[in-house]
Amino acid sequence: MFEQQKNFNAYIEKFKGKFNERLAAYNAEGQLDWDAGSWSFGEKGVAWLKETKNHGFKFDEVTNRTKGLSKMDISKEYQDFMRAYQMLMVTSSSTLVSGSALDKPLQVMKRWYWEMVTQTGQTHPMYLTADIIHAAMKRHSEVTKSAPNLSDYCDVAVAAIKRLRQYNLFLINVEVENKYPCRNQSNGTKERRKAEHANPELTDDKKLISIRAFMCVIELIALAETDYQRVFYNMLLLAIICGFRFQEMMLMNMDSLVRREIKDEDKRKHAIEQGWPTYRLGIEYLGAKQAGWRIHWLAPTTYPVVEAIYKSVEELTADSREILKGFRESDFTNMLPNKITELPGEWVECRELEGIMFTGSGGSRKDLGKSIRTSIKAFAGHEPKVIPVHKQLKNRYFTKEQLNDYVYTRYAETKNFEKGHQCVISAKNGSEWEHCNYEDLMFIVPEGGFGISTDLVSLMHPAPLDEHAVEAWLGGAKNRKSIFDYYNLFEDDGSRINIKKHVPRHNINTFLAIAGVTDHIQAILMGRVDITQNKHYQHQAESQSYLTASLAVTSLEKAFDENKKALTKDDQLSLFDSDGEPAPQSKSEVPAAPKTEVSRRMAALAKSVKSQKNTGVANVKASASMMVDPKLTMEHNLKQNMQTFGETSAEVAHYFEGAMSDNFLPDLKSAHDKLLKQNLAAKAKELLERHAKLHPLGFGACTRDVGRWGCPHAMKCQSGVPCGYFSLTGRMGEAEEVSRRLEGKKEEVIILRKLHEENPSFKLALKEQEEALIVFEALECKAVDALNAKKLVSLLSEDKDNPLGKILERINEQMLIGKTPNTLADLFFIEQKRMERDAAKKEAHNG
Repeated sequence: MFEQQKNFNAYIEKFKGKFNERLAAYNAEGQLDWDAGSWSFGEKGVAWLKETKNHGFKFDEVTNRTKGLSKMDISKEYQDFMRAYQMLMVTSSSTLVSGSALDKPLQVMKRWYWEMVTQTGQTHPMYLTADIIHAAMKRHSEVTKSAPNLSDYCDVAVAAIKRLRQYNLFLINVEVENKYPCRNQSNGTKERRKAEHANPELTDDKKLISIRAFMCVIELIALAETDYQRVFYNMLLLAIICGFRFQEMMLMNMDSLVRREIKDEDKRKHAIEQGWPTYRLGIEYLGAKQAGWRIHWLAPTTYPVVEAIYKSVEELTADSREILKGFRESDFTNMLPNKITELPGEWVECRELEGIMFTGSGGSRKDLGKSIRTSIKAFAGHEPKVIPVHKQLKNRYFTKEQLNDYVYTRYAETKNFEKGHQCVISAKNGSEWEHCNYEDLMFIVPEGGFGISTDLVSLMHPAPLDEHAVEAWLGGAKNRKSIFDYYNLFEDDGSRINIKKHVPRHNINTFLAIAGVTDHIQAILMGRVDITQNKHYQHQAESQSYLTASLAVTSLEKAFDENKKALTKDDQLSLFDSDGEPAPQSKSEVPAAPKTEVSRRMAALAKSVKSQKNTGVANVKASASMMVDPKLTMEHNLKQNMQTFGETSAEVAHYFEGAMSDNFLPDLKSAHDKLLKQNLAAKAKELLERHAKLHPLGFGACTRDVGRWGCPHAMKCQSGVPCGYFSLTGRMGEAEEVSRRLEGKKEEVIILRKLHEENPSFKLALKEQEEALIVFEALECKAVDALNAKKLVSLLSEDKDNPLGKILERINEQMLIGKTPNTLADLFFIEQKRMERDAAKKEAHNG
């Protein structure tokens, strides 16, 4: 025992000495205490503990967060034991050790300690035994779901004991082995077997971006309320396009865009023929996992988007860059904006800081001043000087020195702000350090800018993107509100949108695997040193490829080359009731569509229930058809059939201009045409905008704004009484409606004539209804004449006049692939198979 105690003391002293030597080598003496309960690792870390991610090594206790263990304090001897082993790893490595590599042994040794104290009551590491370490492995296995992760931790335990054995620290010889190995040597075979039995509707999409999530990202760009949100969305869009890791995005410089002109004449000519730019565009970045500095060359089609992202971010972050440059020019002694320093006197009223040093909503009470005072007290400990103005108003003052101290202290408490490392982020590049000034980084925002509600944003504290804030915004933190939650955006099935920060990279890797790009090229494109990592992404392609691709190719050949049906009853649109039976329907005059790949689906829609409410939308939905006027554009045909004329005067005027005819607003058309013949286009446009009112009714439409002001004539037009504001619209079902009303009016006239014979006082009522009968007869003639010039087209046919023809053609091909597309990878897979099919046809034709 005495020998082990002596060896233990020597072991601790040796690596405590190396600890101090390392601090001296980094010129960081006194900045890190050996006996501290925890060492900061990340932006607040010093010397070898600097990195982009914020973590901490906690030596003084086992926390409840460790799965399977309860909270327990750790003895001083065991803390030194763990610190010494960490220094053993740091000093024995020829490169800079990553945070995760240092953290794993720490977590393993904590499990040893908990097991040792629980079983023996001992707290000194000399009492560790193989049984204790194997028991720790067993307890870990009972609470983890990942066999590979468990195996990794067991390997770490075995390696640690092997290293420590040479120091003779334990009372008995300790020999341990990995009791839970998971080598995964036949990964390719397993994934292939898994893919062969895959259900194309149940592919693993958790690590891929869904189509809905991607559309929500695009929608968020338009919904952005602050510049900070716009910076974030640009970052996310760039990650989706390029597949960068978060650390790589975090360290990307504002001047990282590389542009090189194409000098080779043949390549330049090819670019011009393809309609591409005559230059190459790439992004220079520091690759993670020892990949080093490299350039990610972009596809020509992405140039406009990427260039727009860089331009937008540079404009959005310009003020933050100027602030940081000012700090550095003053050597971080003057950290106040000019608007504050130029104020007369030393005292500054709190409200004067709003919009200059701070911004935000002020929290639930909407009191930004209180949020400012709370923040200054929390970080710098300064209280304002209060001067009452009257009972309900008080002025609160801070000195300029206090404000300057607040800016400095807040940085010092949240970052490593030692001399020479102020507003600097550091990252490992092999055995070297790379240091980047905040103002050179691409994605920077003021502290507080990444809060969903931005209660308080400190404009004087620009900083790089925060990993945890990004994770929360994307929905990765279950207990925090995401930006998708904030705007009530969900997946198609109503579930919460959750995009892990590594998902965009997974997406691009999957695209490359689907396209059949070789392992070496994949590794080059993705900035990967180890090509074996590709296997983690290839299963996404295989799960779709081994089953669905083979079926898809066969189906495509049959459908396109032999013109056979490829859709089954299961592929029809969901226009059925909850029991799977078609709902009851009224008879429709819609003719059957030509027999095509979508004929079954068209038939299902054509039989759908016709709404009792006779509106344009209801008729189109019920019959899956439209009356198409060849003289009108697709837009005007859709608006006319569904009575969606527009919300603004400009939209309605645009509809009038294209739809006016001898049957629809003839007087307005005549006046408009006359002005155009006189070369008075401006006045013609004003005329349309002045009369741009068209309110759809159950029958026809009204050129008054009855939706806002109501009808002064009690909607007499609907009964056939003449009205100068009434007009037929030409929509589908309008002729049927006027015929129905005409039949009803004839019955009313017959009844009134009988009543008039018995009682002459019905003379006036009879006269009015006879006039209405004449009006309905005239309207019926007009409606029939309008229909004669139109063509009835099924919306599910391949008719060239079908406005939805192109969309249905694409849907038909997607259904032939074998699964309903849910993710961007599904769409990429469809396009890849389409390209392969077309290439095969072309080759066969040439042959």
